[in-house]
Amino acid sequence: MQKKTKRIFILLFISVILNLFLGITSFIKSTYTANLDDQVILGEMTKMVIQNEQYQEIASRETVYAIKQGVNRFNVSDPSSIYLYEISVQTEQKSYIFTCTDKLCTEVSNEGWSYSRYSDNEPVLPLEIIN
Repeated sequence: MQKKTKRIFILLFISVILNLFLGITSFIKSTYTANLDDQVILGEMTKMVIQNEQYQEIASRETVYAIKQGVNRFNVSDPSSIYLYEISVQTEQKSYIFTCTDKLCTEVSNEGWSYSRYSDNEPVLPLEIIN
């Protein structure tokens, strides 16, 4: 009887640990993964970025390789904030980060920049053939 109780306890313990691990992993992933509503907002923001004067200036002087959409709920005090959305314009020199300028997102602006993978690596697609 004691062996059976030990086995059940061990299985219960493993189950609790596994569920905690999967739950925490799922929560962390949800902080930076866009859901369907986020994708609609990010799509509209991407159109606004492409029409933005700052983007046009960047595109005129550098080769734009990718436009990447992102969500970051991890460090935002208000999870429903429009400021958690960002559009990253990746060139061979930098990644320019565009975000909304106000709570209604009537306009987007280049609010920063970061490292671009294209400064060290070639594009994944054969872009020379397309151009």
